[in-house]
Order: sequence, then C-alpha cells, then structure tokens
Amino acid sequence: MKKLITKIYENLASLRRKLYKAGILKTKRLEIPVISIGNLSFGGTGKTPVTIETAKYFKQKGLKPCVLSRGYKRKSKGIIIVSDGEKIFVDVKTAGDEPYLIAKAGIPVVVGENRYKAGLKALEEIKPDIFILDDGFQHYQLERDINILVIDATQPFWKDEPFPSGRLREPRSFNKYADAFVITKTFLLSEEEKKELLLHLNRYTKPFFVVKEEFNRLTDGNLEYNFDIMVNVDIGVFAGLGNNQQFFKYMLDCAKKCGFKIKYTKSFPDHYDYEDLKLNEDVDFWITTYKDFIKIPPEVRKKYNIFALIYDLKLPEDYFEYLEKKLYIRKGFKIPNSKVIP
Repeated sequence: MKKLITKIYENLASLRRKLYKAGILKTKRLEIPVISIGNLSFGGTGKTPVTIETAKYFKQKGLKPCVLSRGYKRKSKGIIIVSDGEKIFVDVKTAGDEPYLIAKAGIPVVVGENRYKAGLKALEEIKPDIFILDDGFQHYQLERDINILVIDATQPFWKDEPFPSGRLREPRSFNKYADAFVITKTFLLSEEEKKELLLHLNRYTKPFFVVKEEFNRLTDGNLEYNFDIMVNVDIGVFAGLGNNQQFFKYMLDCAKKCGFKIKYTKSFPDHYDYEDLKLNEDVDFWITTYKDFIKIPPEVRKKYNIFALIYDLKLPEDYFEYLEKKLYIRKGFKIPNSKVIP
C-alpha cells in the first residue's frame, strides 16, 4: 500500500512541475535577481544556515539582500516584514522559527504564502538589491536566476525515496532542475563514506560545493562558552528538527570526547513551539539547537539551565564566485568589488 501511495505522490509532483513547464500554471518574475536555496527532502539538510551565509556574503559586498520565506508553521497569515536588517519587528511565533533565525543574523526577511507578492512588498519598503528564497526549490510560482539544491551527505537524494516511503518531496530525477549542489553534514561521515559520496557527486554534470561545519561553542543567550563547562557533568539534550537523530549522534560523540554524560534525550516534532516545555531537573544543564533555543522563553531557559549549541557553517570561496558569475551571465548583475571576471 505504501508503494502505491508513493507512486501516486510521485506522479502528482511530476504533474505539478509539468504544468508549470508548459505554462498552464503561471510563473512571475521580480525585477531584481533571485537565488533559490532549497532541497528535495523534508527538512534537516541545513538550507537555512546556507541561506544566512549566502545573504551575509552579499551584505559584506555592500549590497542589501532580502530573504523571502513562507514562514512555515508561523502563527500569522499574509505578508509580514520580519526585519529590515536593522530591526526585528515581530516575535518568533509571528515570523516562524527559520525566518526569525535569519532575522537574528541581521538579514532583511519578509514572509508570505505568495513569495512574489512578498517580494513586491520588500521592493517597496526595504528596497533590496537581491532576493534569496529560503526553502524555494518547490516554489515554482516565482522565477529564479539560480537554483541551489542543498544535500544532506548522510541521506542524499539518490539513497532516498519519495514520501511516504522516504523523505523526498519530489522524485529523485528532479535534481536536474538545480544549477548546483551544496553538500552539508559530511562531518558525520567516515573517510570511506566521504570518498563514496564524492565519487557519486562527480557523476553529475553540475558543480557542487562542500561546506565546512563546526560545533564548538555554547550560549545561554547572553554569553558564549566552550565545551570545557561540560566536563564531568550530567546533561540532557533535546531538539525539534527535521532530523533529531543527527543532533543526538553528534552530542553523543562530543560526550565521548569531552567527558560528560548524556542522561536524557528528548525528541520533539520539527518546528515544535515549546509552549509548555517540561524537562527533568536532575541534570546540570540541557543542550538544544539555536533554532529551538530562540523559541523558548527566557524564564524557562533559566529554570532548566538550557544552553544552545552554536552551529558555524562556512561556504567555500568558489561557491560565491560561482554565484557571482551566474548572476552576471544571466542578468548582467555586477557584484561590487567582485573578483569574478566574466
């Protein structure tokens, strides 16, 4: 039965794509360049950190990027300006956790079910130079100049199946609509698995870029700490991500290296709102992700002594050179102080 439902789901996804390709369902274009960053699977690939770092790059170049997001599971409707890059205007429940996380990084963000209308509002009120779609791979209504597909190295699309048999939103073959791949989570692979991954990626006629990821800092919301504070203590870990097990596995590896004990693990659904969080109090402190941490009220963080693991992601220089060159070729969009010579 599951295989039948999977086939129906796959056919419907293919039909939707074909209707847009044929022009039966219409697409719209905004007047400035649009970069889409998304994935084929349901959550957990790291697309939002990639979005943040991409936006930061353009900001450092003297441009004003603006992220357009649906604001999945936000407690609001319609088009809302979350941040203009200087001030955050709404709370995390109104914005949605991922848009709020992006806004906390100092990036302008507008949420809306209709990304084209959200873009028009941004053009009027924020006046950006470039748009970045967070989780935009399946948002065909808005035309884009570059399509980036983020791939989780631990569960790449070629080893997965469409929903409900697997975690894919669309057929594997839809990777052909991406201009380039960005690869995350390689730190969770063995050396042999990394070699296998690179061999497979080289079979595709697309550029791919492997990110560098580090988790070596914690925060209580005010100060930052290194892992020394966890030596010889008992902790609990919890998360509400697309793939909680990856986070738990990493923390278990840290426990072995740093000499602390994980007494409890609690798994919550993706985008969990933490409105009534109950945790055991017989540990020294609890660790969660920053995405989860920002949704927890300060008094609850204090009660359970909750810290967030800080996720540092670095994209390679050739990724940004690729974006610059593509934008110039497709729209004649010249990046200030660009090293790229078209």
